Amino acid sequence: MKKGFTLIELLVVITILAVLAGAAIPYVQNYVEESRIAKAKTDLEEIARALAVYETREGEYVKGTVEDLTGRYLNKAPIDPWGRPYLVATDSGLVISGGPDRDTASTEDNIQGPYQPPLALVSAKWVDRNQSGAVDIQNASDTIQLTFSRKLSNLDAALNNAAINGYIVVNGTSTAFDGLFSAPSLKMVASRTLVYNVLVNDAFVPGSDSVEIDYTHATLADMAGNLCIASQAVKILPQ
Repeated sequence: MKKGFTLIELLVVITILAVLAGAAIPYVQNYVEESRIAKAKTDLEEIARALAVYETREGEYVKGTVEDLTGRYLNKAPIDPWGRPYLVATDSGLVISGGPDRDTASTEDNIQGPYQPPLALVSAKWVDRNQSGAVDIQNASDTIQLTFSRKLSNLDAALNNAAINGYIVVNGTSTAFDGLFSAPSLKMVASRTLVYNVLVNDAFVPGSDSVEIDYTHATLADMAGNLCIASQAVKILPQ
């Protein structure tokens, strides 16, 4: 005589399977989401390399998408794991995916990576315009040139405001930057260097004093998109 499962036994088995499946689903979903994020990061690294090669060979990349990289620099324009195109934020030097919510405007879950170096002050040079051998404002004001690691975004807006906020370190004492220098009067070297006029005599001692930029100050909000490494003192040298 054959003996089968009773209805109660089948219900118990189904219930157990349902409980196990319910417990496993979150882990599966997390695994899938983590796999998508890993894939997006891999794509961003590939796009960043392509952009770096492009800018070395052809100059600044100006498109907001990666379509101009296809063919020569990328085999195809990749779509992120959530079905949206990757975006290029040229002002900030970033490649961006909107992440799970598919919206780059909502930055909480964005996935991004740089294709340009972070913004940082890399050199400060004194120009003795009147050839007096001293830092002064006689006849023609001396100038100081601040050069950054890459192009400054929204630079025209910054030039219309007061000097980029920062401070000058003189013998270990901080002095307000805009009390010693004018607003930048000139941009040069592919928008990487700002030139300021000296406002007071003996504003600094070349070769001894240094400049730091306060990257967190609100003035830099007018230069939205600039990413900066931690403030570092850069010694002021003669040109």
